[in-house]
Amino acid sequence: MQLSYKSIFYKACSVIRYGIARAYYPRKFSCARLSMLGKRCGFHILKNGKITCHGRMIVNDDVMLFAKGKLTLGDRFGINKYSRIVAHDRIDIGENVTIGQFVSVLDHDHNYTFADKNMELEGYVTAPISIGNNVWIADKCTILKGVTIGDNVIIAAHTLVREDVPSNVVFGGSPGRILKWL
Repeated sequence: MQLSYKSIFYKACSVIRYGIARAYYPRKFSCARLSMLGKRCGFHILKNGKITCHGRMIVNDDVMLFAKGKLTLGDRFGINKYSRIVAHDRIDIGENVTIGQFVSVLDHDHNYTFADKNMELEGYVTAPISIGNNVWIADKCTILKGVTIGDNVIIAAHTLVREDVPSNVVFGGSPGRILKWL
């Protein structure tokens, strides 16, 4: 028997997982309202990391939230299956933001060098990300370090966001560009 996402049992289990995360990270994870965490979520907060939600968050199954730095979420935040947010520095997400499936929000790049024909990975190059209010990020998008996305924005599916996005637009493509003003 497969559980429906709308079943009361599924929702109860999601709230229990949220409670367990709050208990496991009492000083590093805060949320203003009762929220839900889906099954098999990678919920990782490292030594200096912190996740703060200013309202309710709904995290679907198989999502990864990783905070080595600061991750701040606004009220009515939702993220769908197989997406990930990795904050090595800082990621701020506004209110009423919905993130589709297979989306990556990454505030860092790997720092690499070549020595004697061998590639060596040493640390990260980081820059904060800011996502405004009333933003919908459709499936399979990638948001790169140092980007600011304005308010009232739709990011079309399969978009690579590597530059700032103004408010009130539909933004799409790889690399992304303004497709329409709202």
